[in-house]
Amino acid sequence: MVSLNDLTVPLLDRLAKECNIPLKKNHKKKEKIELINAANIEDLKLQELIQKYQNIKKSEKKPKDDSVSELKGRIRLLEEQVKFLMSKISVSEIKLSNDENRETITITSDLRDIKRFVTSLIKPGESISIDELIEIRELQKIPLITLKHAIYDLIDENVLNTSEGNSRQKLGSRIKKLTRIK
Repeated sequence: MVSLNDLTVPLLDRLAKECNIPLKKNHKKKEKIELINAANIEDLKLQELIQKYQNIKKSEKKPKDDSVSELKGRIRLLEEQVKFLMSKISVSEIKLSNDENRETITITSDLRDIKRFVTSLIKPGESISIDELIEIRELQKIPLITLKHAIYDLIDENVLNTSEGNSRQKLGSRIKKLTRIK
């Protein structure tokens, strides 16, 4: 035999509403059960209502097989898409072409090509701030850590030199401006 204690609070609220029993939202479950019992509802009718809402409770708990299998299919599809995207990222290639004595770059992870592109941007004796360098559209496609490594290599090879400048952004917390030596 099912009792009112077996029902959830929302189902108790629905049962009370069906029987025109006024309940407040701040009432506890125990108080709601007491108010329903005090309403003098016929025992047979009350048992039918309890059984009705007990069946609703059972049907809410069962997940629908269709929605579960649909979710599994969508998860599999997402996993395949992520694998595809990860394979594309790991096989990024460089495409360089000469355009008015300046090389253009698309996406790369090769430091030599990045270093060649950065040196093509700055003529010997000229300077560029880090803000200007990072704003270059082709370099925005490159991970910042890769760009930093390329610039550090150029500094070590005495191709670039660092100097003070008006740049909001810095590389390595100290480099604000780069000057090409060679």
